[in-house]
Amino acid sequence: MLALRRASGLRFAPLGARSLRPLATESYTERMDKTGRPVSPHVTIYKFPAAALSSITTRITGVMLTVGTSAIGAASLAGADVPALVSSCQLAAPALVPVAKVAITYPLTYHWLSAMRHAYWDWTASGLHIKTVRTTSLALFAGAGLLSLGFAAI
Repeated sequence: MLALRRASGLRFAPLGARSLRPLATESYTERMDKTGRPVSPHVTIYKFPAAALSSITTRITGVMLTVGTSAIGAASLAGADVPALVSSCQLAAPALVPVAKVAITYPLTYHWLSAMRHAYWDWTASGLHIKTVRTTSLALFAGAGLLSLGFAAI
């Protein structure tokens, strides 16, 4: 415990005191300025690995699906005829139909494939090596893209 307090760089009340609150309250940035060491810019200079991008994309597609289904549900509850609205959009701008299909199917297929990958990992605990995770992450991006393009062609 004492070594941790010394390593933190903060001064604490004596060991017999009732609380372990620091006596000096300075931020991490202020402490680093005193030592002459810069604060790392972390995410601005490092390249994200494929596994991190895959994880972020899974979360983003989950949010997109939640917002989309919530909007359709809210419109239906408000009395909108959603199928008629979709049909009128198809008639008004037929060139945008494949784009809309990709915009809907990519998050759906990506999120579903990612869920299947994680379920496999949970059930078997195999394939959790850096190279395998990178390869499956890249395959996930490609597979979801190809499936989305295939659905858009239908």
